[in-house]
Amino acid sequence: MTGRRWLVVGGVVLLIGFLLFRPDTLFTEVEADESLDEAFTTSTTTVAASPTSSTGDASTTTRQPATTVPEGGGEPAQVSTGAFVGIDHSAEGTATVYQQDGRYVLRFEDETNIQNGPDLYVWLLRADSYEGGSPSDYIDLGTLKGTTGGQNYELPEGFDPESHRVVLIWCLRFAVPFASASLG
Repeated sequence: MTGRRWLVVGGVVLLIGFLLFRPDTLFTEVEADESLDEAFTTSTTTVAASPTSSTGDASTTTRQPATTVPEGGGEPAQVSTGAFVGIDHSAEGTATVYQQDGRYVLRFEDETNIQNGPDLYVWLLRADSYEGGSPSDYIDLGTLKGTTGGQNYELPEGFDPESHRVVLIWCLRFAVPFASASLG
């Protein structure tokens, strides 16, 4: 191969490596800005049919978003809380579980700041603390919404506040933990 071909092949290998590992994400922040009030406000879609015209044309359907506030009207109650600790990455902030009218929400409070990385997920572990390794018993709450700021994650019906006691930020691509918070 000529020198020019080696340069092209090397450039392609570097580009593929960059796209796979995304080292740039370690140095960027993604801000989330959700409030606790938003966590317990549900959004529904209503369907309203237009009347049929006099010419017999079929009616059209329009969708209009509606906001519904939970029936209890009271403030969400704090169930458990814990501080984030970085695991080979920087992390600070607070994770709190709130409950209102039978619904649970995990909230990362406004001061949350977790080092970014590729493919970060929020998991709730059935444990009292994170002991290391790849967990096998967890609730997957989806991708991390932001590395800084307040954010809410609705907890599924299978959530048990007595046994799901650890929040884990997990890098799925490299199977490594980024941060954890023990809820107490």
